Amino acid sequence: MSLALQILVTGLASGGVYGLLASGLTLVYRLTGVVHFALGELVGLAVFVTLLVAAGTGPVTQTSVGGGRFALALAAGFLACAAAGAATYAVAVQPYLARGSAIGSVVATLAVGAAVHAALQASFGRPAYVFPDPLPFRRIGHEGIVDVGGAAIQVRAFFVLAVALALALSASWMLTRTRTGRGLRAIAEDVEGARMVGVPVDRLVTLAFALAGAIAMVAAVAAAPSAAFSADSGTLLGIKGLVAAVAVGFHSPLRAFAAGLVLGIAESAIADGTIDGNGLGPRFAVLIPVVLALVAVELTRRRAPEPAE
Repeated sequence: MSLALQILVTGLASGGVYGLLASGLTLVYRLTGVVHFALGELVGLAVFVTLLVAAGTGPVTQTSVGGGRFALALAAGFLACAAAGAATYAVAVQPYLARGSAIGSVVATLAVGAAVHAALQASFGRPAYVFPDPLPFRRIGHEGIVDVGGAAIQVRAFFVLAVALALALSASWMLTRTRTGRGLRAIAEDVEGARMVGVPVDRLVTLAFALAGAIAMVAAVAAAPSAAFSADSGTLLGIKGLVAAVAVGFHSPLRAFAAGLVLGIAESAIADGTIDGNGLGPRFAVLIPVVLALVAVELTRRRAPEPAE
């Protein structure tokens, strides 16, 4: 029972980050038909900008930074991710969409992702960086770990899950209750019809590209102190978000968020699980959910009706 609770809480915390990325990917896909392959790298960019402002590029220890400085760093990372997302649409994606080239748009996002990844590797050359923890979780329980029902759980896991859920609910409220959200829904349903009734399509889609990564970046920064972060970490987050989005066929941001939660739980269960007494470990935790998502996509494709002649 204690192990199951630990797997659940840890998985939900990780899955919240994956779910926010999946929601952003789904929103962008619903608006443009483009899979935003650079989203993970843009989140990684934002995390490193936050790290740069908070602690610089040198080695840091797991010590607190001042609250004011971390707030400034978080704002800088948020703005960097939003600006990079908006620029990705305006410079790399929109010109291809205007020509009717969806493939060109996808290739453009891949190119942006590769460029950002290379820049991060060149600028932050260490194998991994420790993100300084601005919140005193280590003062709670035993060095930030509490016993819940016999399970040893990091206090940060509850915080990350709460942040992810709050952001997901806020994004859902924005899409359903605000004028901007109604405009985005109109674009997703019928882009040409939205243009005809005066919806500023390009402006709203640019905003969606900006917010998609910025929202996920907040959750990623919240989770960053729990493990070392490298230039590849953003890429891996993007892949996991993509797996969750693909698993639900890019159907809706909320379904994608839920799929991210399920993926996080599955990953945690696999990492801590055993077969015949042998531990599976983190490598299988990454591999198996991806394989299952590909199987789900293939089954969905086979169930889909054949196009009419």
